Amino acid sequence: MQIERKRAIREALTTLASSHAIVAQQIELAIELLNQEIQSDEESLPFRVVQRFGILHNSLVDVDSQSVIWKGQSCFLGNRLLFRFFERISRYPNQFISYDVLLDDVWGGPRENSSIRGVAKRLRDRLALGGMAELASAIDGSNAGFYRLILV
Repeated sequence: MQIERKRAIREALTTLASSHAIVAQQIELAIELLNQEIQSDEESLPFRVVQRFGILHNSLVDVDSQSVIWKGQSCFLGNRLLFRFFERISRYPNQFISYDVLLDDVWGGPRENSSIRGVAKRLRDRLALGGMAELASAIDGSNAGFYRLILV
């Protein structure tokens, strides 16, 4: 396949994924507003859109669009290391995950530890640029050989 055609396909898929995340976010907002209007909780509705995503306190991991949704904002990460790393550390918030586990689950095998640190930095930068600085700062690597997502 030609390089230009591959690039066009990649851009089209990225745009579709971002659009999907925005639509999901708007649906969640509409449900929240409806709940406020009728003064009921989310459990009384016949469905919950957020169940489709991995809900993590105030954050959402949207596997379908490879995005993070946090406090009404969406950040597309794509099916790459950034998303796989975030998805992995967000499975068990506040629990340290060892480099060995991260390398197996995210990279699929051994790599240099600097690979993990580099992806963590790039993920923090991407989330901060996406308006999620608070979430970016919750990615904690202060314990040598481990990472965790701090969600209190």
